[in-house]
Amino acid sequence: MAVRLSREPGRFTIVLERTAWLDPVLLAPLIATRMKLARADAVRVCRLQRGILIEGAERVAAEDLCVRLGEQGHAAAVVPDAEFPVLPRPINVSMAAITPEGLATLSIQGAGLPPVWQWGNLALVAAGIILDPALHAAALADKLDEVALEEAQDRQALARAAIERAHTRVFPLAEELQRGEPEVAHAVEAAMRGGRSGPHEALGGFGYIATAIDIVFTRPFERLRLTDQGRIQGLLRSAYTARNLYATVKEFEARADAAMLSGTTLAVVAGADSGEYLFEDLAQFDDYCRWAYFWRLRNKAG
Repeated sequence: MAVRLSREPGRFTIVLERTAWLDPVLLAPLIATRMKLARADAVRVCRLQRGILIEGAERVAAEDLCVRLGEQGHAAAVVPDAEFPVLPRPINVSMAAITPEGLATLSIQGAGLPPVWQWGNLALVAAGIILDPALHAAALADKLDEVALEEAQDRQALARAAIERAHTRVFPLAEELQRGEPEVAHAVEAAMRGGRSGPHEALGGFGYIATAIDIVFTRPFERLRLTDQGRIQGLLRSAYTARNLYATVKEFEARADAAMLSGTTLAVVAGADSGEYLFEDLAQFDDYCRWAYFWRLRNKAG
């Protein structure tokens, strides 16, 4: 996630023009020096950012870092903090229906919100696969127990390996879409888990996953969130979480132009193996949604 240096007025945000992997070996020293950050924070910027790098920066330092990033092939922009959009907190929708007029939010009727959100007011659809943090924490603990890390260089080696995995991780969506549905017993087991994907061996080492789709409407200006725990009426539900995500975003694709679909959504719609739509947690996904909405506004204005 982005690192915030200050909440004082008159500060600036540094954002990439395109989401990209930033090599921490190459760029962390540069970011640490230009922004006067600890090396660990600079590595975190490289590894966890999803478009937003630094918030609350001084203008001169921010513009200088943008120039340096551009020299390394990463175009970036400096935006006043006050002009960078803040999205509303997501409203979780547990039951919805896709209609010709718009998205009917059956589970939140009577909450002062419209029963049907008109497609003409749709601004952004951002989809993501959220990795199971509990599983990854357990895996890390197992590794720590197994190798009994006591030396600093061992810890550094593990950190480098984690960074490399973050760079090369690719979700096997194409394979997931081609699999047959499980037998009844396995389907019941999946339903008891809340519809989450099956054993991690079947997902290439990813473990259980969650999904999120954030839909931003302008009238009223709200952000709706559909998760793997929610339901879309009339949409056939699979026992596999990633397949449900794909089916849902295909429905949104049919009712939105490409400019309304984030890069992660387009990658899911393509049914392609990718790491673009993978997020380590919902906080990282929130950052990405802010970044995608900012560029949606900027490109629309331009």
